[in-house]
Amino acid sequence: MSHQCKVGDLALIIGSITPGSPNVGKSVELIGLYSHGDALIAPDGTPATYSGDQPAWLCEGRGLLAKGMNDDWVDHGGITFAGERFLMPLLGDFAPERQKSQEVP
Repeated sequence: MSHQCKVGDLALIIGSITPGSPNVGKSVELIGLYSHGDALIAPDGTPATYSGDQPAWLCEGRGLLAKGMNDDWVDHGGITFAGERFLMPLLGDFAPERQKSQEVP
């Protein structure tokens, strides 16, 4: 399912391929979409390469943790990757149609 996310969008993490992810339910800002082999700069400033099998968004948000090399959760300054299917965009006007129709202009 594609939500047509774009850089700078706000989203809610609604799931993860990793059971028990502490990031589910957190709001994030989308920084960039990466595919296998794409180059990026790691949080410590060193060059890195995205190695995930599926494209994923680099997300930034308070309290985000990333999966570490030893399957532990690591704080890399509030950034992590999330697949688009696990993101719910926080855009637009969410007021129910009935409420909108009752508003006075």
